[in-house]
Amino acid sequence: MRDNQKKIKIKLRHLITVCLTVCLVAVTTIGLASSSGEADGARAQEASRTVETGANGAAEIEGKDEVVYATLSANGGVRAIYAVNHFALAKGGNVTDYGDYESVVNLTNSDSLTQEGNAVSFTASEENYYYQGNMKSTDLPWDFTIEYYLDGKKLEPEEVAGKSGALEIRIVSAKNDRADATFYDNYMLQITVTLDTDKCSNIGAPDGTPASAGKDKVIAYTVLPGQDADFILKADVADFTMTGISISAVPYSMSMEFPDMEDQLGELEQLPEAIGQLNEGVAELRSGTKQMTSGASSLVNGSDGIRDGLAQLSGKAGQLENASDQINSALGQIAAALDAEGGIDLSQAVQLPSGLKQLADGLRGVSGGLGQMKKGFNTAFSALDNAMQGIPGANISQQEIDGLLADGSGLTDAQKDVVTRLAAQYQAAQAAKGTYAQVKTAFAAVGTTADTLTGSVNTIADTLDTLAAQAGGVLSQLDGLGQLGELASGLKDLAGNYTRFHDGLVAYLDGVTGLSAGYNSFHAGLSTFSSGVGELNDGVGELHDGTSTMSGEIAGMPGMIQKEVDKMKEEYMPSDFDPVSFTSAQNTDTEFVQFVLQCGGIEKPGEPEPQETEEENETFWDRLAALFQ
Repeated sequence: MRDNQKKIKIKLRHLITVCLTVCLVAVTTIGLASSSGEADGARAQEASRTVETGANGAAEIEGKDEVVYATLSANGGVRAIYAVNHFALAKGGNVTDYGDYESVVNLTNSDSLTQEGNAVSFTASEENYYYQGNMKSTDLPWDFTIEYYLDGKKLEPEEVAGKSGALEIRIVSAKNDRADATFYDNYMLQITVTLDTDKCSNIGAPDGTPASAGKDKVIAYTVLPGQDADFILKADVADFTMTGISISAVPYSMSMEFPDMEDQLGELEQLPEAIGQLNEGVAELRSGTKQMTSGASSLVNGSDGIRDGLAQLSGKAGQLENASDQINSALGQIAAALDAEGGIDLSQAVQLPSGLKQLADGLRGVSGGLGQMKKGFNTAFSALDNAMQGIPGANISQQEIDGLLADGSGLTDAQKDVVTRLAAQYQAAQAAKGTYAQVKTAFAAVGTTADTLTGSVNTIADTLDTLAAQAGGVLSQLDGLGQLGELASGLKDLAGNYTRFHDGLVAYLDGVTGLSAGYNSFHAGLSTFSSGVGELNDGVGELHDGTSTMSGEIAGMPGMIQKEVDKMKEEYMPSDFDPVSFTSAQNTDTEFVQFVLQCGGIEKPGEPEPQETEEENETFWDRLAALFQ
């Protein structure tokens, strides 16, 4: 219970200190001294409330606050530093405080203070006791530099007074390494510039927060703990004057509730899993494109064999057709001679068996050529079929492709370009596979047709051999016209059948020639397809490298985001700060320290200086007000 009451009292003291500071700043604008009579009496009555004396004459201190006032020149140089020490006492008695002071002044009553070195001793019976220490040092935790430029030319503050033109004020704050860094690292600065809008227009302060106070424009700048600052303020001025720049510093505190990142990061953790699945899918795609590349290469090699076989067959088609035409012509002449009125000249009949034998041998040569063509074609066709079967048949929809290319897919522009090329090659591969499926039956029929032709040619050749043998036997044992008639009838039948065969052979060879010409275009397309598949495989390889890298980087993203959030908290949220005394490290009861700094104003020469207040019969509040005069 006592601890809670103590905390409440501490908060009330802090509130009182802040209120006092506001009142002191107001002194510079509303003339506190002119209306301090009744207020001074009330505050003096409050300060005069006494407390009982502590045991053994030692005061019981509930807490101590320090308000550090400093007067600065118009360009930021420190002129003097004063500390007003406020003690909240639970019991009165002897108090010893510390500070490197040039002199000390009792602001509570007329009792004297004892100063020995850095120790200041006094006896206090009031509940709230104040004394002022005028410090020897002029070092603040910050160094301030204020520069003035008029129409681009740097001027001293007194040179700017009463001038007109384009004004630029540069305010720089930096760490003072000669002072305790505790305040620089934990205190927030507020720098306030007040401009008279009757004399200043077109005010520009990009880093400041503007506000209006009557006809004045007030620009406030904030400097976070541990930070240096460099601010620029611009204005068009006429007959320029300005009240002094005010600077205050208090412990940094901010009521800010950062969002709970657990749910958001929980959802984000699904992203690495999705990217990992994407990477696995691309890996499978890469494996498929490797197989397709190998199949496409085999496809082109097999197609080379088919193209060469068709070219050879087409090139020999004329020879086969001529030979068959000669055979057909010879058989036709024989048949015509047999039908002639004079009949056949038996003197030439002896040549018939050898002629028939030659015809049979020629046909067997045709049959052999057809057999070689079929063998080469079958080898090439088998390679082509295997290559086509090796093209993956997975159905990838346009919607899936568009999903990879959509914003938010996680792919870079370069990776999206690879996916676009992959999609084009995939579509080309599927088109080639579909075309092959349509013409596969025609390719398969080539071998069957060749077998049929080979069988027919061999049959005719065998028949010619039989006829040749019969003709030889007949001629060697010719004993009558009867057998010769049978021979003539057989030759006529052979001539008629061969004519039909010759016509079919000519049609077949014409088809082979056309197929050869058309296949050249098909083979060129296959070569282009194979080259595209190679590029596809290279592109998929690049895509897989990219998704692998992305998968590795995304895996730690939730942790990285949490780390950045924690870093932001450390940067913007106030750290745990234990107040320390500015006046001396020997003071252990200090609970609050505040800085109130006032720079000199810019006044035209010849304007009367403010009258100094006489020290005789000055009250505590008079002395505080005098700090800003």
